[in-house]
Amino acid sequence: MIRRIKKQDKQRVLEISSQIWEGDDYISQVFDEWVKDDGVFAGLWENDILIGFGKLTFLTPTDIWLEGLRKDESSGAKKVGEKLSKYYMEFLKGRKINSIRFSTYFGNTASIKLNEKLGFQKILELSLKTKAVKSQLGGISGKLTKDIDFQTLRIFVEKSKYLKASNSFIYKGWVVHKYSEELLNEYYEKGNYLVWHENDEIKGCALWSDVHYKDVFWVSLLEVANEAIFIDFLNYFNYFSGKYKKSEIEILIPDPQLLEYCNKHGFVSWDQENDFYLYELPKQLITEITNQKC
Repeated sequence: MIRRIKKQDKQRVLEISSQIWEGDDYISQVFDEWVKDDGVFAGLWENDILIGFGKLTFLTPTDIWLEGLRKDESSGAKKVGEKLSKYYMEFLKGRKINSIRFSTYFGNTASIKLNEKLGFQKILELSLKTKAVKSQLGGISGKLTKDIDFQTLRIFVEKSKYLKASNSFIYKGWVVHKYSEELLNEYYEKGNYLVWHENDEIKGCALWSDVHYKDVFWVSLLEVANEAIFIDFLNYFNYFSGKYKKSEIEILIPDPQLLEYCNKHGFVSWDQENDFYLYELPKQLITEITNQKC
């Protein structure tokens, strides 16, 4: 049986979640939100026992994000992910949908195999880099500022190598959004941006996201003209992270030059580079699914 997760299922959900990432899974931080929002937080039961769950999220009314697929490894159950995925595809019948995507770690071979079988195609590989928060390398540069109008920021971001190399995606943790002016305005209104400005010219920019990983300062975009400017941003990230009790800085890297700077200044991979995969269901398959009658 598959049905939506309810508040009373929380204990069992967290029991399953505790088996993931050495007990450091983020599900405990999003459970209440997922139960309430307009997405589909669903679980699979066998013999009245919850053995797996996942989440379908509406990033926009027409853009779907799949996440949080988990199963009780001790149950020995098979095809949990496949059954939940088919449940979500059934839910989407008759709806106007523009995209269906998900991200995964390169080592999640079972999930990759399942979703490729369902028709998902890998559209992007990136390197996830992480750095422990330490004392600043130096002081905070006076050339870093938020004193910039939105349209100037927009023009710089839209011309950035980072955005182009990312195929115009923005990363809020492992949740990937297609870039839009409206999305950038969210960062601007929250103050989650910074530029490196000198002689009326912008030579660097950073966007960061409030993510569910409580110890992580997540950089969503970083564009720098040179290594010195990279170091200025790194100093700020260290300062900001320390101030808000973050222990790690994380960023997804799409271009070789930025990867070189990260590797040189203490960022590391979990296991290897090119470890973050973004998958998308082809338009033709979306059309076939959504054109079916409910």
